[in-house]
Amino acid sequence: MHTAIHLLRCKAEPLPQADAFADELTAVEVLSRSFLARPTSRVRRGSVWHIGNSRRQDDVIFFALGREAVLNAPEFDDKLREFREVEKRQAPFTVGVFDPRDQTVGIIIRQGVSLNAHEVAGKLETLLEEPGIARDANRRIKVDYISDPTGFIEAIETAYRVTRFEFSFSLPNPPKAEKYVQRPLKDFAKRAGATEGKASVKGEDLDRGEVSDVATAVAAAGDDASANVQMKPGQKIQRKRLRMNSLREALKFDDTESVAEAITNTMRKAFDRVSERYRDRSDDG
Repeated sequence: MHTAIHLLRCKAEPLPQADAFADELTAVEVLSRSFLARPTSRVRRGSVWHIGNSRRQDDVIFFALGREAVLNAPEFDDKLREFREVEKRQAPFTVGVFDPRDQTVGIIIRQGVSLNAHEVAGKLETLLEEPGIARDANRRIKVDYISDPTGFIEAIETAYRVTRFEFSFSLPNPPKAEKYVQRPLKDFAKRAGATEGKASVKGEDLDRGEVSDVATAVAAAGDDASANVQMKPGQKIQRKRLRMNSLREALKFDDTESVAEAITNTMRKAFDRVSERYRDRSDDG
């Protein structure tokens, strides 16, 4: 069986209103403590979900994510010689790693608990808010899946014309951000007391390299982007969107690795691959 992981981005964003009595915790401290609190919460449709088994392992936090399920299971009572249905409790779960280095999560994809990246991100967000650690630090937790930017970047780079580019951005939070466009906008949003924002540029033909660099950085941040492209002369202009496909990465095990180590190494390689384009450009400045 082929095993893969979702890549998610966790943020603990500062709230715009100041709170003189708030706990002075960094985003990483808020997120780490929230995972280690092993929270329980009801999510959509009333299901009860848990983060359990959480513990520090080297420089990451290993955890399990699962839900409670009650099923009617048929069985045969040999003594009474009767068939009947009985309620049985199950707790399907998966495991993952929170990596403070990039505020990323790698979580194993399993049937019944983590097939859909958008849904698992929402469940994690709800659970991590539950202990109130973020609230006490005047922050809010946001979890988004990291998009696979391959198709979006290819469309931009092979288009005959790119006439519009738009992207969303959140407050400064993850450790790295593209410094020419993203970082100034994030800093401005924070100073202005905003919680999020959008930027948009348009022209007869935008520079492919500039647009694709920022698009890659946006994907690594867990945000969204769109572009209006004309693939060939005379063709109708199309709108392409970044958040069409979540990033899944095949989980590779070394004989000497634990599950946590395998998830961490796979996650870091995948995230570095996504972000290396804008990181190289940022370092040039």
